[in-house]
Amino acid sequence: MKFTQNKSKSLLIVTASIALLSSPAYADWGVGINANNDIMKYKDGDDKDNNLRLEALLNLQYRGDKFNIDKDLSYDFTNSNKYAVEAIITSKNRGFVAKDNKTFSGMGDRKTSIDVGSRVIADTGVIGPVVIDVTKDVHASKGYEANIKLGGIAPHAPHWTGKRSFTLAGVANLRYQSADVVDYYYGVKNAEATATRSAYKAKSAITPYVGIEAQANITPHFTIDGGVGIAKRAKSIRNSSLTNDKKYDPSINLGFTYWF
Repeated sequence: MKFTQNKSKSLLIVTASIALLSSPAYADWGVGINANNDIMKYKDGDDKDNNLRLEALLNLQYRGDKFNIDKDLSYDFTNSNKYAVEAIITSKNRGFVAKDNKTFSGMGDRKTSIDVGSRVIADTGVIGPVVIDVTKDVHASKGYEANIKLGGIAPHAPHWTGKRSFTLAGVANLRYQSADVVDYYYGVKNAEATATRSAYKAKSAITPYVGIEAQANITPHFTIDGGVGIAKRAKSIRNSSLTNDKKYDPSINLGFTYWF
């Protein structure tokens, strides 16, 4: 098991700056750490036994009336408790630094995405929240993504409601990535091709996912959240020489947040 730290801090600095300028005095701030295995989407040329690798990331949390920071930065234009229409800034793809993995030797780096777009959240009261978002990567690939999520833990779920609580919910998700996104992160340019790494031009991808999400509100100052699931990898991603050609990607994440 390996732990790595995200070297890109620019998005965190931007979100923190905006929040400080727009936050009401009563809003809640939190700081935490999240571990996940997202880095396993690529082959690992340095790890022959392919052990589970986890990436540990520091994160900032914020709960306000309209402005929120959790997995992304968002602003709600509505005043409803049943639904929200938000502008969002997030990061859906982390990319890689070529020197960190032998698989990418001789390739150019792939930048972390900065995705800007909109999101709709609706509380169904039956299957849980329905979340739909559409974003454009303005930093790296310049491509588009769309996502629909049914169930799970709602974005901006309260961390304390006056008593300890534990929520466990099933989730289903469908993710679309345009050809620009997939080719940027999984494509291999002609100049990057080698005897063991074929040139590859990727097409768009649709990725279904099912899993379970959980949140435990332990005290007014301490929250644990996490999830497990599995995604069916699109052929346009599997066919890349940068991946391990597995049909399914298991995912795991675990986070701890301290609220001030």
